[in-house]
Amino acid sequence: MDNQQKHIFKISYDTKETKNHTIDAEKLGEAIVSMSKALKNANKVVNGEESELSLEVKAQEKGSFVVEFISYLNNAGVNPLSVIGFVGATGTASTVLGAIKQLKSRRIKLIETKNKNISTLTLSDDTTVDLPKDVAELVAIKDFRDNIDKVIKAPIEDVEDAKFIIKDQNDDEIYEVTEEEAKDYKKMAQSVIEEITETEERKEIYFTKVNFEGASGWQIRLPDDSLKAISMKDEAFLERVNKNKEEFSKTALFSVKIKTIKKHRHGTTPTYKLELLEVIRKRGE
Repeated sequence: MDNQQKHIFKISYDTKETKNHTIDAEKLGEAIVSMSKALKNANKVVNGEESELSLEVKAQEKGSFVVEFISYLNNAGVNPLSVIGFVGATGTASTVLGAIKQLKSRRIKLIETKNKNISTLTLSDDTTVDLPKDVAELVAIKDFRDNIDKVIKAPIEDVEDAKFIIKDQNDDEIYEVTEEEAKDYKKMAQSVIEEITETEERKEIYFTKVNFEGASGWQIRLPDDSLKAISMKDEAFLERVNKNKEEFSKTALFSVKIKTIKKHRHGTTPTYKLELLEVIRKRGE
């Protein structure tokens, strides 16, 4: 494990039951398994499908029922424990736990991602929340939220004066959820209704269909030889076309900036719309 980071954090279930150093075995088992699933899921989201994370559990301590976790993850990449909020600044909306607390069980209707860092969530009351892209993606994954429910909400819900506490390796408390707040961490009733993702990239393309009258009716050929309908948004280029200052042929290669808009409604196949934002230059000129 020389090429891996080691992180230690603890979770504590503070209830009347745990004062006797006992806890419901089934709930504890589900919480530990769900913790592992949540961390591994988050690691795949922030670092890619090939990224590996291992998690160990250390024997409980006396007093409140404390479970110590030891995680090992690759040195390169983002630390998923920080993204979720099990280490570092936990309570802010820049972490998953802080974001879930801010959402307060409101349903997510729409996710819009218009740049690589920030996503905007539209909630059931039509308010919006801006979150880091990785955080927004995780709070909207139903399986991940199911795991968070089993780690935080299930063991303390309806238990008088119960608390869920996250501690660092020095036993300093960094996050607390009370029994009254536990409902905010419940699992999602359904998946997000719709996701909209916008990405921009530079590509080399050929024009296969042109429209001298407007933005619609254009078609391009991409480097993989696929043909795509595209909306022309470069007004300066359209003006040059209308003034006959641009010549077209199937062999003329153009360097362009393209926006791809992906829309995915729950239970349906994603749809894609392409917009040509700028014709940067004609190759050979």
